[in-house]
Amino acid sequence: MSPGEIDAFLAEPRDAVVSVLLASGRVMGTPVWFRWVDGVVRFQSPVTSAKTAAIRRTGRASLCVHDQPLPLARYVTLEGPVREVEFDLDADIGAAAAHYLGDGAGAFLDGIERALAAGRRWASFELTPESVSAKAQRLG
Repeated sequence: MSPGEIDAFLAEPRDAVVSVLLASGRVMGTPVWFRWVDGVVRFQSPVTSAKTAAIRRTGRASLCVHDQPLPLARYVTLEGPVREVEFDLDADIGAAAAHYLGDGAGAFLDGIERALAAGRRWASFELTPESVSAKAQRLG
């Protein structure tokens, strides 16, 4: 995939898995919503999650974004440093919900606002890719 194709691919809502190194030495992958903004991946995670603890400890992660409408399989894997940025409900979860859910984002955000009111918190992160691996392959 060319740089322009990678950029276009990442700009669309797709399945993604972020992988982090836990303190135990085990690698853990979890699904996330993400947004590709100016060459940086933005995503959120609950502050109490193992993923958040691992990112805060190591400052690194890998994100694999894939799409498999057979017979074409495509993926982009990004790896690099991650920094925590100030959480903003509208700019972070609100923008991601609109990106993934479109008109259905409002009902989802109502649930997030109830969770915030009940004390649940999220952290926002930016992954700046140092390594990019991409492939588009026709299967069969």
